Order: sequence, then structure tokens, then C-alpha cells
Amino acid sequence: MSREYKYKGYTFYSEEEYNEARKENETIEYIKSKADLGRTDAVIALYNKLIDRNVISTVVGLDFLKRLRGIALNDQMVDASKLRELPVIEVSRRKKEKEKIRLTKEQIMKRRILGLEILTAGLVIIIIGMFVIVLTGKSSPLKSVYEQDVLDRYSSWQQDLDEKQEWINDRLYFLEQNGIFYDKDGGE
Repeated sequence: MSREYKYKGYTFYSEEEYNEARKENETIEYIKSKADLGRTDAVIALYNKLIDRNVISTVVGLDFLKRLRGIALNDQMVDASKLRELPVIEVSRRKKEKEKIRLTKEQIMKRRILGLEILTAGLVIIIIGMFVIVLTGKSSPLKSVYEQDVLDRYSSWQQDLDEKQEWINDRLYFLEQNGIFYDKDGGE
């Protein structure tokens, strides 16, 4: 539930609007103390100047402009076309605030999507880089697997050769022990 702020017969629904109305009223009181509101030409000049400079932004200020307009139009000599039209001021800025919030949410979503796209692209580049390193690097795990496979095959061949050599040595030893000796040069 939002808090209500009452000032000069108006209800404000935000502290910001309330403070702005109070500040605008202080300005109006200063203007009233300095301006000669008894002279119609001064009232018309002040009225048009306030509208042209867009000084008034609250209902308190709009009320003051209506009073100035009334003073000017009470003079039968003043043509209404000499007076600017009263500006339209929203009684509550909730609508504008909602639009700002909605716009802000849209901007946040766009930034998040952009951030996620950049993050995704970065991760893809990192993954591709990792594959390149794995496939071409000196200490590549894939290379290590192949090297280990070759070493395993070599050691298995080496073991087979060692076993065969041992068998041959055992056979030669047996033959020598039993007096059967085969000479390489062709003799017994």
C-alpha cells in the first residue's frame, strides 16, 4: 500500500511528487511577492512566460496558472488569443513511471541477451581452442594414448621375443648337455 501525501488540497501518491509540489509552491509564492499582479499586462506576460519556459509541472502550479488566466480574462480589454493555452499536466506520474520501468526492463533483457550471446561465443571459441590444443599439442592426451598403445605393443613384442630367445637358449643348453651340438659352420 502506497502512502498518501496531502498538500494545498491535493493528494500525492509519491514523496517525489509531494516535494516537487511544495518546491513549486515556494517558487509561486516568491513570484507573487515580486510580481505586480494588479497590472493586467504584467499578469499576461508572467502567465505566458511561465508556460513558455515550462516552469510549471504540478497541479499546484497549474492551479496558479488558472488563477493568472482568470485575472487576465477578467479584464474586458484582454483578448483570450493573447494567452497561451494551459499545459496538460498528468495528475499522477504513475503512467510515466510504469513506461520507464517497462522500458528499463526491455533494456535489461536486451543487455542480458547480448551478454549471453557474447558469453556463448566466448565459450565456443574456448572449446575450439581446447580441441586444437588437444589435437596438435606436444603433450596431447590423444597423442599420449597412441604413444601408450605403441609402447604396449612394443613391450608385448619384446616380451614375446624374450620368451622365444629364452626357449632357444634352453633348447641349445639341452642339446649341449645331451651331447648333441649343432655347429653353425655345418659340422657336428
